[in-house]
Parts: sequence; structure tokens; C-alpha cells
Amino acid sequence: MSETIIATEKLAHPAIVEAVCEFRFGKGISYTMIPGAMSERLRAKFPSFEVLPTASLLGGFPDEGMMPQVPHHRFRSQQPNALVQTGPRLLTVNMLPVYPGFETFRDLILYVLRQYREVAQSGNPLTVGLRYINHIVSPSAEPTLGKYLKCEISYPNELPHPPSEVSSRLALHYAELGTLGLVVGFPSQNARGEIGALLDLDFSWGELKGFDLDRFPDWLDRAHGIIYSAFTATVLEQIMTQMRGTQHD
Repeated sequence: MSETIIATEKLAHPAIVEAVCEFRFGKGISYTMIPGAMSERLRAKFPSFEVLPTASLLGGFPDEGMMPQVPHHRFRSQQPNALVQTGPRLLTVNMLPVYPGFETFRDLILYVLRQYREVAQSGNPLTVGLRYINHIVSPSAEPTLGKYLKCEISYPNELPHPPSEVSSRLALHYAELGTLGLVVGFPSQNARGEIGALLDLDFSWGELKGFDLDRFPDWLDRAHGIIYSAFTATVLEQIMTQMRGTQHD
């Protein structure tokens, strides 16, 4: 890989609603054997175990390869506020607020992936993804998207102005690393009822030849750098200054 790793900083007031690392596999042992084994391995870090309603689908498919790749079981940690979710040929590691920083998230992803690989015998994944969902707020609670993000949405003047809702998606390709999906939306409301702008950054790799997991730590660093670069390039500088506060890496 020839891309340069992009330096990032730890924001004092991150806008992250959820950060997710997802793996989808094409093979592995029977899924019925995975939840119990993962529960034993993760108990020290993820003591809470939950069976999701979708687990009822397990007996409805004669061929496990036909099962939809959705989470069936969830493992929860309080410190940090994180989740691990598993399903047929599926693994996700989710970080919830307050986001503790990439170093902590990275260590957790690599730890969980190591446990899963040993249990599931899944080989290399078909796709990998790193996603950051952000809710950008402004103290002035401005009524237009351009007061939060460096984005403009144009459409014919003959239609009613201004729009009551705005959404747009870009797909940006990065050589052999993958594709960044950049989604913006306005207005968006967070759990506290604050109105702001949605900035959803989803970097994924999915080629027909599969992904070499021995390369994953390097890919993860680069994917995170690309996402952070896109984030800082899109958010207005005055809002970035508020997020930085006085705390830096």
C-alpha cells in the first residue's frame, strides 16, 4: 500500500454518535457454535450478553449460507461504552458515546477480531468496513446546512425554497484501499434533542479476491486517517475549533 497514514488528533468534544468496524465472511463453522464460545472469550471485557430477536431466524433456513447476515447476538461493555455483535458470517465492533479515542477503539477491534478468528475458523473476510456517524451541532443552532458543513445542495429555482430536509451522498475511491461513502443530512436530531447536521463517513473494502486479514491493522490505520481527513475537510473550521477545545493528542 502506497498511501501515507494521515495524522489525527483526539478531539476534546467529539461529534461521534457511533463508530463501527464490520467484517463479513464467506465461510466458517456452524454459527450455532459461535455465540457460546465468544461469550466465554469476551466475558472479561464484555460481561453483558444479549440474544437478539433475529436469532429466532436460525432454525428457519435449511442452508446456513442462505441466512441473512444480520446480528443475532450482542456482547456489551460499560467501560468503554462498546458492543460486539455476531451473526452468520458477520462480526461488528461498535463504539458508542463517549468516544474514547481511536487508540482504544483500535485495540478493541484487534482483540475482538483475534477471538473471532480462532472461534469461527472463518478465514479472510469478503468485506471490511470502518464507519463513523457524526452529529454536528452549532451553538447558534443555524437553520441551514452551510452553517455546519462545507457543503451546498443546489436544485432548480422553480421548486420551493428553502428545502425542509437535505440529504446527499458521495462515493470517493482510494486506490486499492477502498471506497469512502460520505453522506450528509440536515436537519438531524441527536438523543438529547439537539438539532444539527448528520455527517456519516463509511470507508469499506470489498473486492472479489477477498481481504487479507494479515494486512488489516495497516488498513485500519489508513482507513481511519482517510475518514478523519474527510471529516476535518467537511466540517466548518469554527466548529472544528469548538470540538478541539484545549485537549490534543
